[in-house]
Amino acid sequence: MKHRLAKSVGLSLLSPVIIGSVLGVYYALTLNTDPLTTFFQLLMSAIANAHIVGLTMAAFVVPGYLLMYKYAKVNYSGVLTLGLLGGAIFSYLLSATAGMVFLINTAMSALAAGLFLYGLRLGAVKQQPPQ
Repeated sequence: MKHRLAKSVGLSLLSPVIIGSVLGVYYALTLNTDPLTTFFQLLMSAIANAHIVGLTMAAFVVPGYLLMYKYAKVNYSGVLTLGLLGGAIFSYLLSATAGMVFLINTAMSALAAGLFLYGLRLGAVKQQPPQ
Protein backbone atom coordinates (compact mmCIF):
# COMPACT_ATOMS: atom_id res chain seq x y z
CA MET A 1 0.00 0.00 0.00
CA LYS A 2 2.75 2.47 0.94
CA HIS A 3 4.67 1.75 -2.25
CA ARG A 4 1.56 2.40 -4.38
CA LEU A 5 0.90 5.65 -2.51
CA ALA A 6 4.47 6.81 -3.02
CA LYS A 7 4.37 6.04 -6.74
CA SER A 8 1.04 7.83 -7.06
CA VAL A 9 2.32 10.92 -5.27
CA GLY A 10 5.36 10.89 -7.53
CA LEU A 11 3.11 10.71 -10.57
CA SER A 12 1.05 13.62 -9.28
CA LEU A 13 4.14 15.81 -9.17
CA LEU A 14 4.17 15.77 -12.98
CA SER A 15 1.21 18.14 -12.85
CA PRO A 16 3.27 21.38 -12.98
CA VAL A 17 5.22 20.09 -15.98
CA ILE A 18 2.01 19.17 -17.83
CA ILE A 19 0.27 22.46 -17.05
CA GLY A 20 3.39 24.49 -17.85
CA SER A 21 3.87 22.70 -21.15
CA VAL A 22 0.26 23.10 -22.24
CA LEU A 23 0.16 26.78 -21.32
CA GLY A 24 3.59 27.34 -22.84
CA VAL A 25 2.61 25.82 -26.17
CA TYR A 26 -0.68 27.72 -26.23
CA TYR A 27 0.85 31.11 -25.52
CA ALA A 28 3.88 30.45 -27.74
CA LEU A 29 1.54 29.85 -30.66
CA THR A 30 -0.86 32.73 -29.98
CA LEU A 31 1.40 35.61 -28.89
CA ASN A 32 3.52 37.65 -31.29
CA THR A 33 6.70 37.18 -29.27
CA ASP A 34 9.60 34.74 -29.39
CA PRO A 35 7.83 31.35 -29.04
CA LEU A 36 10.73 29.54 -27.40
CA THR A 37 11.20 32.22 -24.75
CA THR A 38 7.47 32.33 -24.01
CA PHE A 39 7.27 28.55 -23.72
CA PHE A 40 10.19 28.27 -21.30
CA GLN A 41 9.03 31.25 -19.20
CA LEU A 42 5.62 29.67 -18.65
CA LEU A 43 7.09 26.23 -18.04
CA MET A 44 9.53 27.57 -15.44
CA SER A 45 6.77 29.63 -13.82
CA ALA A 46 4.62 26.53 -13.42
CA ILE A 47 7.52 24.52 -12.04
CA ALA A 48 8.32 27.36 -9.63
CA ASN A 49 4.79 27.05 -8.25
CA ALA A 50 5.10 23.28 -7.77
CA HIS A 51 5.36 23.79 -4.01
CA ILE A 52 1.60 24.49 -4.04
CA VAL A 53 1.02 21.01 -5.49
CA GLY A 54 3.34 19.36 -2.99
CA LEU A 55 1.71 21.04 -0.03
CA THR A 56 -1.75 20.19 -1.32
CA MET A 57 -0.82 16.55 -1.71
CA ALA A 58 0.78 16.40 1.74
CA ALA A 59 -1.90 18.28 3.67
CA PHE A 60 -5.17 17.50 1.89
CA VAL A 61 -5.19 14.77 -0.75
CA VAL A 62 -3.15 11.95 0.81
CA PRO A 63 -4.58 12.32 4.36
CA GLY A 64 -8.09 12.63 2.92
CA TYR A 65 -7.61 9.53 0.79
CA LEU A 66 -6.19 7.56 3.73
CA LEU A 67 -9.12 8.58 5.91
CA MET A 68 -11.60 7.53 3.22
CA TYR A 69 -9.70 4.26 2.71
CA LYS A 70 -9.73 3.56 6.45
CA TYR A 71 -13.51 3.74 6.56
CA ALA A 72 -13.93 2.02 3.16
CA LYS A 73 -15.65 5.07 1.69
CA VAL A 74 -13.22 6.15 -1.05
CA ASN A 75 -14.95 8.69 -3.26
CA TYR A 76 -13.01 9.98 -6.27
CA SER A 77 -14.92 13.22 -6.47
CA GLY A 78 -14.11 13.81 -2.81
CA VAL A 79 -10.39 13.37 -3.45
CA LEU A 80 -10.56 15.73 -6.45
CA THR A 81 -12.45 18.26 -4.34
CA LEU A 82 -9.73 18.03 -1.69
CA GLY A 83 -7.19 18.76 -4.42
CA LEU A 84 -9.11 21.85 -5.55
CA LEU A 85 -9.65 23.05 -2.01
CA GLY A 86 -6.03 22.53 -0.99
CA GLY A 87 -4.77 24.21 -4.15
CA ALA A 88 -7.00 27.21 -3.59
CA ILE A 89 -6.04 27.57 0.08
CA PHE A 90 -2.29 27.23 -0.44
CA SER A 91 -2.33 29.41 -3.54
CA TYR A 92 -4.18 32.11 -1.63
CA LEU A 93 -1.85 31.90 1.37
CA LEU A 94 1.49 31.56 -0.42
CA SER A 95 1.32 32.73 -3.99
CA ALA A 96 -1.56 34.75 -5.38
CA THR A 97 -4.78 36.02 -3.88
CA ALA A 98 -6.59 36.49 -7.18
CA GLY A 99 -6.14 36.39 -10.90
CA MET A 100 -4.95 33.87 -13.41
CA VAL A 101 -2.09 32.51 -11.28
CA PHE A 102 -4.60 31.62 -8.56
CA LEU A 103 -6.74 29.69 -11.04
CA ILE A 104 -3.79 27.95 -12.66
CA ASN A 105 -2.36 26.86 -9.29
CA THR A 106 -5.77 25.52 -8.30
CA ALA A 107 -6.15 23.66 -11.60
CA MET A 108 -2.61 22.31 -11.21
CA SER A 109 -3.50 20.90 -7.79
CA ALA A 110 -6.71 19.37 -9.11
CA LEU A 111 -4.78 17.72 -11.94
CA ALA A 112 -2.28 16.43 -9.37
CA ALA A 113 -5.13 14.85 -7.38
CA GLY A 114 -6.42 13.27 -10.59
CA LEU A 115 -2.96 11.91 -11.44
CA PHE A 116 -2.74 10.57 -7.87
CA LEU A 117 -5.99 8.66 -8.35
CA TYR A 118 -4.85 7.45 -11.77
CA GLY A 119 -1.65 6.12 -10.24
CA LEU A 120 -3.60 4.29 -7.55
CA ARG A 121 -5.95 2.72 -10.09
CA LEU A 122 -3.06 1.76 -12.34
CA GLY A 123 -1.33 0.06 -9.42
CA ALA A 124 -4.53 -1.72 -8.39
CA VAL A 125 -5.10 -3.07 -11.91
CA LYS A 126 -1.54 -4.40 -12.11
CA GLN A 127 -1.86 -6.20 -8.76
CA GLN A 128 -5.10 -8.04 -9.55
CA PRO A 129 -4.62 -11.59 -10.81
CA PRO A 130 -6.02 -12.37 -14.27
CA GLN A 131 -9.54 -13.77 -14.31
